[in-house]
Amino acid sequence: MDGISKRSVGRVCLAVLLLYGLVPVMVGGIVVRREWAAQSAPLIIFGVLFLVGGTVMLSSALWLLGSLGRSALPLWVGGIASILNASIFACATLTDVLPCSGPN
Repeated sequence: MDGISKRSVGRVCLAVLLLYGLVPVMVGGIVVRREWAAQSAPLIIFGVLFLVGGTVMLSSALWLLGSLGRSALPLWVGGIASILNASIFACATLTDVLPCSGPN
């Protein structure tokens, strides 16, 4: 071995999925921050956690693209952040922090 890791096309392609982290950053950061004073404390906590998770996902995607898939660590970090964001979103929905309207 020459000490240089092989590029992984699969990991680089998965980085595109981690770019979804831009959505939580926009929702958690801009929407909640814009109406900060009018929001309840649980919704602000949800927004901040969603913002942090989205930022980690986005950073992991850029790290993975920058390393051209040579390292698996950013993929693990981004995957865990993605699962964290999904869990936060599910908990916020189930506890009615995020009101969901539907057929009555």
